Parts: sequence; C-alpha cells; structure tokens
Amino acid sequence: MRILLLRPSQETSQFGLAPFFQTEPLGLLYLSAALRPEGHSVTLADMRFERRSIPEILRESQPDLVAISCLHILEATTSLRLADQIKAHNPRIFVALGGHAISAYPKAVDLNRSVDAICIGEGEALLPALCDAVANGRALDTLPSLLLPKGDGHFQATTAKPGRFLDLSEMPLPDRSGVARYQKRYACLNYMPMWTMETARGCSYRCNFCSVWQLYKRTYRCHAPEQVRADFEATGRNLFMVDDLFWAERERSEELGRTLLRSNERKNLLLVQTRADLVTENADLLKLWRPLAKSFDIFFGLESHTSPGLNSLVKDADINKTVEAVRIARELGFGVTGNFIIDPDFTEEDFQRLWDFIDEHQLYRVGFTILTPLPGTYYFEKSKKKIDVFDWSHYDLHHLLWQPRLPVERFWELYCESWRRSVLNIAGKKKWWQWLSQVRVRDIPRLAQILARTQTLMDPQAYLKETTLLRPRVIVPRGSGPGGLTPVSESSTDETVSSGTMRGA
Repeated sequence: MRILLLRPSQETSQFGLAPFFQTEPLGLLYLSAALRPEGHSVTLADMRFERRSIPEILRESQPDLVAISCLHILEATTSLRLADQIKAHNPRIFVALGGHAISAYPKAVDLNRSVDAICIGEGEALLPALCDAVANGRALDTLPSLLLPKGDGHFQATTAKPGRFLDLSEMPLPDRSGVARYQKRYACLNYMPMWTMETARGCSYRCNFCSVWQLYKRTYRCHAPEQVRADFEATGRNLFMVDDLFWAERERSEELGRTLLRSNERKNLLLVQTRADLVTENADLLKLWRPLAKSFDIFFGLESHTSPGLNSLVKDADINKTVEAVRIARELGFGVTGNFIIDPDFTEEDFQRLWDFIDEHQLYRVGFTILTPLPGTYYFEKSKKKIDVFDWSHYDLHHLLWQPRLPVERFWELYCESWRRSVLNIAGKKKWWQWLSQVRVRDIPRLAQILARTQTLMDPQAYLKETTLLRPRVIVPRGSGPGGLTPVSESSTDETVSSGTMRGA
C-alpha cells in the first residue's frame, strides 16, 4: 500500500514555548520503520513546516491510507480539518487518526464523518495490521485497540481484546529518511538542528494533570542498550531524549550509560527530563552519564514551590527533594531547566512566595504554565463541572479555563511578572546579546525571531484579549494545597482510557 503519515500543526502557538521546541515527529518515525519492512511505500509530511497544500501532497503521494498523528489536544481541530480535506480530495482514501491526545480522549473525534478509524493502541503493531486488513478487504472489527464509526457520528471499540504492550527491545530503529528535508527546522531553545530519540516508554507515577501513566497503565518499558547506542550514533549533535523518567531504573540506567560511553559519539547538547527524587537517589548515575555531552541539561517537572502544592498535584514528592536535586545537578555540571504550574486559585501571596523560591534557588531557566485539566486525565473528568471553556485551542496551558481567585486582570499581571523573572525576558536576567553570543552566526536570525515572539509572554493585555468569558466564581476556603485540590486517585473515576497509543511526537 501507499501510506501517507501526517504530523499536523497546532491550532494555536501564540503563547508558551512552542516556538522553542519544534522536534522530530518521533512516533511517526517508528511507524515508518514498522511499515516499510511489510512492503509498504511510506511518505511523511510534517505540516508544521510544509509549504505544499494537502491536495498537492495527496496528488504527489497518491496514498491508499493516511494516518494522522494527534499528539496534543491542541492539534485535534487541525487533525480533523486534515481528515475533511483528504476525503474532499478523494473519498476512497482510508483515514486513520491516532496519537497521544486522541488515544487519551477519543471523544474529541465525535461527529466527524471523515475519520474511518481511531487507533488507540501502540501504532507500531496496530498500523501494519490495519493496513493489511484494508489492503485485503478484511473486516476491521477483529482488530484490537481500534474504534470504528457507528454511523451516528460516534465511534465504538472493536470486540477484540487488546494485546500486551510492545517489547521495546525488539523495536526497529526509527526511520528518519522521511524527515530529512525538515531536519534543519527542528529546534530546542537556541540549539538547531535538533534530533530526538527514546530509550524508554511510560511512567509509573500518578500526577493528576498527566495522561501518560494512564495510557500506559503505569508501566515502564525500555529499549535494549545496544539498540539505544545505535540510535545515539545515528542522531546529530543536539539530542533530546524524550523519556518521561530518565534514570528511573538504576541497574538498567547504569548499563545503558556504560554502553553509550563505549561509543565514540559525543553530543554538543543532550537534554533529558526526569523527576527531582530520581536525581537525589542516583547522583552517581548522573556523574557516570555526564561525559556524553558538552552541554547536558535536565528538564525537571518542578510544578510547585511547596510540599502541599506537590501533594495537591499527586506528585508523590517533597519540596526538599527539589532543592537537593537542583544542588546535585549543578554540582555535577548539568544545566537545570524546568516548569512551575500556576494554579488559578493563587493569591498574591502565593505568587510572591513562588518568586521568593525562584530567587532563593536562582531558578531562572524555567517556564510557567496554567493548571489545565487535559482531556484524558482523571483530573479533567473531576473538573468538568467548573470548566467554562471547552475550546481545545485554549488547552495550551496558557489560558484560563475557569474564573481565578484573583480578578482576571490582576491574575494575568502577576502571571506575566513570573515570566519577566525568567531568562526569556531580554530586558531582564539574560540580555539579548548574551543569547546571541551562544549561537552560530547562521542561527541568529531564527533565534532573534523566537525571542521577539516570546516577549508576548510578559504582556498581560495579550492574555486578556484571549480570555473567554468566565462564570462568576464563589470563593471557597483553601484546602491543603494551591487551589484546595483534592488529590485524584486511580479509583476515583471510571477507567475509560486505552492501554496504549499510536505515538506521534
């Protein structure tokens, strides 16, 4: 079959750090690697950077099946628009929709008549089976991890029982041939071009704002060390390892680190993301890994500046671990970046305490996002009654979805003040000429454009213009953490999400 893989653009990218992080669609690269050995002809189009229209791409590739990867709920509207355009061009083309966001919340596709199937299993196994069934005219209702149209605008699951999670040690390396023409556009902060790779998949923790652990049933699986080494050697000078829990399994992490150190490959930048407690428990592992890159950055999900705040997010962590992890990382020569979650229930005192914490520990390379119940999380189901906005373009973690405790205008003023205290403020902690001194001459125009765009993060009026009408709020007594949130347990709502995802980064 001729197969077209599509990575859609997002509905909105006005706020946040989206312009700083434009990475390879790693999930689609794994799908391509799974499809080609089966004899399929595979084309990949990254619509974030495409100048061609969908009709032009379809005329050139002549696909029998198009698989659209919806990684974030922000891409849901665009993904469905792509499906409509494909069917308008040729109604005989089979359209499959998958990816993390749709796997977590397939209801986002309801009432769309252009999608022929929703893939909610790991795509490396599901998509080849789907293509084979479509090519040979076999019934699709025997395939697991698939939702099919009922005829009333809704979708229902097939009766086939989902299989086990994939054995990642048997996975082929991602096929990057389809994104070669986009490679120079992939960026992370001021590092361009950027490559991505995966060494493990899943998460065993239970943060209430995250859907990763729910999709994978709190499992954590690893690629084989030699397989990771081969991919490490195949990628370029700047590398983002997308694992959610780096250094999570001690013995395996040590084996993997030693395997990579036996390679001659060293990176200019290596970026990983992990939890503070994993750093405090594995300082010797960090020391082992440090020689693999000239610059080695750790992205922490800092989330809150207090232990009660961490508890309210079900982080299963303590603020003392955060402080200790930052100290260890810096002593060992790692760069420290991260993100704090701003609760709409913040008071002025909460903002001030956050700023004091940032100043005390010099955490200026951080971002700030609004507490957002993402579709597919238990927190979303728990929060539905108070959510005022169900426009997916507002789920970028930089919009208010309900009335904050403070007046809206004041909330945005204090939120923007938080951003002004970060290195992204070119009039603040890090001047524009300090940014430019760290990049190659040819990358300066691109970086200058990004820095200019992100100054919107510090403009309260920009947020006010985007704020949808919110219902008046009745203020209730504060609970044990920011927002008085009640921790959401695994058993607090029906478990309706799938056990896998058609991945697409």
